[in-house]
Amino acid sequence: MDETNEPDEQSRPPALTPVDEAMLARAQTLMQITESALRDVCERYPINDPGRVLRDALFIQGLADELITKAVIVERERGASWTDIGNAAGVSKQTAHERWNTKVSAWVLMGRQRNGIHRGAADPAAHARHLGEWADALVGKGRDVISRLLPSLHDPAARQEANDRRAEVKRLELRAEELRLECDKAYTAAMEAVGTDAAEEKNAVWAARNFARAEVFERLAAIEEPAAVEHRRTAATLRSIAEGILRRDRRDSEAPATTQKGTLQ
Repeated sequence: MDETNEPDEQSRPPALTPVDEAMLARAQTLMQITESALRDVCERYPINDPGRVLRDALFIQGLADELITKAVIVERERGASWTDIGNAAGVSKQTAHERWNTKVSAWVLMGRQRNGIHRGAADPAAHARHLGEWADALVGKGRDVISRLLPSLHDPAARQEANDRRAEVKRLELRAEELRLECDKAYTAAMEAVGTDAAEEKNAVWAARNFARAEVFERLAAIEEPAAVEHRRTAATLRSIAEGILRRDRRDSEAPATTQKGTLQ
């Protein structure tokens, strides 16, 4: 998904739904693999260029690795769990998560859409048409062979809903960052208030900011399904921190006061 030649955000045609964007990116990589393989089949490799055959093979291997990553992203967008992906790959859920979660997370950070293409336009309709013309020339399935696989290409309402969700994600991410800064300030204030009459109030504010951040990540989990596991884990951690602050505050308030000599007052 690291393609170039992307127009600015204002002029970009509306993106497809995340699963259709992922399918279109996958089709692009399949085209690159096919063209590379066909080119190499007919290539005359000069004897004075040692290593070139291997370099070309490794290039295709790299594209194949990219294809696997994009297939995992498609599967996550189609609702597959990490257990499902592990089963398909013949590995454990944990191994699958460790192997591909970083790539899935990068896709999520990109807004779950293509970031331009290597060749052709960034417009998904033009991209699908370009790939369709290429595929039709190769296998004769019709120029709309790719666009037929992308339901949201023909459904403006679905595209609008998907882009509204992307906008909501951006809003929530900004709010999460604001709350992170507020948490830092609340923590500092709570530490400075230790042992004073203001400690309970400052701890309550610190806990509240963590609870608020947890709610933001719960909302993100609901609308960014491929990253839901990570968002919920973050939310659980923040709730645990907030509850720990309140428990410690209660323990401090219930502890019997002592004199400097250690006897009860």
